[in-house]
Amino acid sequence: MTKSRLWLGLLLLLLVSLSGGLLTAAPSGQTAPTLVPPTLVPTTPPNFIDALPSESGVARIAREGKVRVGILYNEPPFGELNVRGEQTGFDADLARSIADAWGVTIEFVQATRQTGIELVANGDIDLLIAAQPHLRELDNRVEFSQSYYPSTQVLLVRNGDGATVLGHMADRKIGIVMGTRGELAVADWEMRSDYTFSVTRYPTLDRALAALMTNEIDGVVDNYVRVQRTIRFQAENFRFVDEPVLSEPYAIALQRQDVNLRNLVNRTLQYLYANGRLNELHQAYFEGAVYPGSTFVTWTNIGDEAPKPANFAADVPFPRQYVVPNLQSARVVRVAGLRDLPPDAPESQRRLDGVNRALINAMAMRWNVTVQPVPGDDPAQLVADGQADIAIGVTPDWNAADRVDFSSYYLLHGLRMMLRSDAQIGGLGDLRGQIVGVFQDESGVSQLVTQLAADQRAVVDDFFIILREQDAAYTMLVDNNARVVIGDSLRLMPNVEGSDGALQLLTDADGRAVWYSRQYFGMAVPRNDIDFRLLVEYTLQEMARDGSLLPILQPVMYPQDAPLFEYYPGPTQYLGFNLSGLQG
Repeated sequence: MTKSRLWLGLLLLLLVSLSGGLLTAAPSGQTAPTLVPPTLVPTTPPNFIDALPSESGVARIAREGKVRVGILYNEPPFGELNVRGEQTGFDADLARSIADAWGVTIEFVQATRQTGIELVANGDIDLLIAAQPHLRELDNRVEFSQSYYPSTQVLLVRNGDGATVLGHMADRKIGIVMGTRGELAVADWEMRSDYTFSVTRYPTLDRALAALMTNEIDGVVDNYVRVQRTIRFQAENFRFVDEPVLSEPYAIALQRQDVNLRNLVNRTLQYLYANGRLNELHQAYFEGAVYPGSTFVTWTNIGDEAPKPANFAADVPFPRQYVVPNLQSARVVRVAGLRDLPPDAPESQRRLDGVNRALINAMAMRWNVTVQPVPGDDPAQLVADGQADIAIGVTPDWNAADRVDFSSYYLLHGLRMMLRSDAQIGGLGDLRGQIVGVFQDESGVSQLVTQLAADQRAVVDDFFIILREQDAAYTMLVDNNARVVIGDSLRLMPNVEGSDGALQLLTDADGRAVWYSRQYFGMAVPRNDIDFRLLVEYTLQEMARDGSLLPILQPVMYPQDAPLFEYYPGPTQYLGFNLSGLQG
C-alpha cells in the first residue's frame, strides 16, 4: 500500500467513526454557543469545488471595518469561552491584536474541528484562528498564513524510561487517543520507520495516561500542550522523549488564492513578532515562557508601522500562466538566480552558487523535470514577468510581495564573529580595547558592532578594513591586524576551513551559533500560483525530513546551524509528483 493511500484510508476510517457527531457553528448573536467538546480531527469532504474569490477579503474588511474570526470555545489555552461569555486564550488575543493593528472591530464566530474549514471556504468568516494545524489535506480547501505556533505531537514515557529517540520504542507498546491527530502522527511514524511497535487506542487521554502508569503501555502520543496541561499535577511521573513524533504548526486559515489577505495577515504576524506582542501573549498563556520563535522569520523591509487593509490591494490577481501544468507536460522548470561566475569569483560566491545549483537540481529530480537556467540580474523580476518559473537564492522582501510570492527559507546567513580557536572571547563584551576586522564592502558593520559592544559596556578600539574576503584569516593569523573579524558567515566559513583548525566561528555555551544579524534565502515563485508554491514547500520539507538537504547546504552552513524546517503533515504525493525522492 502506498503512503498516500494509507493516509487516505486513515482519514476515511476517522470520518466513518465520527460521522454521527458533527457539530455546526451558530451564527454570531443568534443562538447560545455549544460547549460540547469538538472532535479533534478535522473532516474534509472528498469532493469539492475550488471556487475562486471574486474580491479579496481585504476589500470587505476595509468596507465594513470588521474582521470575522472563527475560534474554538473549548481548547485552552488557545480558545475558550469563559463563565462571563467572553472569548479568551492565546488565539482570541492574537485575533484582537490583529484587529487592533488593522484599526477594525472583531466579530468572533464559534468554530469546531468539523466546521472551521467550511466556514472559511464558504466565506462565512474571514480568518480561522483556532489552533488549526497546517495539514496538507486541507491545502486544496483553504490557504494558510505562515505558522504562528510550532505545535507538535510528542511521545510521553514514564520517568526513568531510557528512551531518548523514537527508535528506542521498537517492539514496544504505544497508546493514542481515538479520533485525535495522535492517530495521524503514529500512522506517519509507522510509515517512515524501519522497525515495528504495537498501538493501543483509548477513549480519553486520562485513560491512556493511566495505562502508561500501570505499565500496560510504554508511551503515549498526543499534542504537547494538551499533554503538558493534563500532567501538570503529576509531572514528576513522566517525561517527554526528545525527538518529536510529528510537527503540526498552527497557522491562520483564509480563503484559497486570496493572496492580498494572506500577505496582510503574514505581514501583521511578522509585525506582532517584531514588536514583542507575540511574546507577551505567549508569556500570558504559557506560564511566563518565552515565545518559541525558532522557525519564525520576518521578511526584509517589514517596516515599523502596523499594516493596514488600506495598504493592500482589494483584487484577486491570478498568474498569467500556472507552472504545474507546464511541468507536467514540458517536463522543464525555468530557473532564475543561477549565476555565471568569472574564474576569479570569491570562494563564498562559488560555494553559494554551487549550493543553489545542487538544490534546484535535487528538487527537479524529484519532479522528474529538467532545469533550464534563465539568465538575468533581477531573478525575482524574471519570475514576475513570466520568463522564469522560480528564482533561487532570493531574500523574501515585502517590497517585492506585490510582484511574486516567496517560499520558506532554506538557508540562513549573516554577521558572525571569527576568532582564534584558543582565544578566550565569549562575545563583543570581551573586545574592550581590541581591533575588529571588517570587510570594506559590508557597509554598516562597524557601526553595528560599535553599538552592540556599547550595549555590553565595551568600547572597540578601532577597525581594520579587509579588502578581500580571502585575506581575513591572514589578517588575524599572520599580520595580527585584528583580534577578531566580524562579517558575513558565507565569507568567514572558507577562511575558517582553510586555517587548519586555528580559527573558528563564535558559539555560545551550548554550542549554538552567535549571530549579530540574520538574512534568509528562499525562492520566488509566481504570485498567487498556490499549487506550485505548495509543491516547492512540500519538496523542501521532504528533503529536510529525509536528510538529503543538509549535505547540500554544508558548503555554506555548518550542520548545527542549519535552519529548522516546519513540516506540514500529509502525503508525499502531490499533483502526480512523488516528493519522497523514491521513484516508482
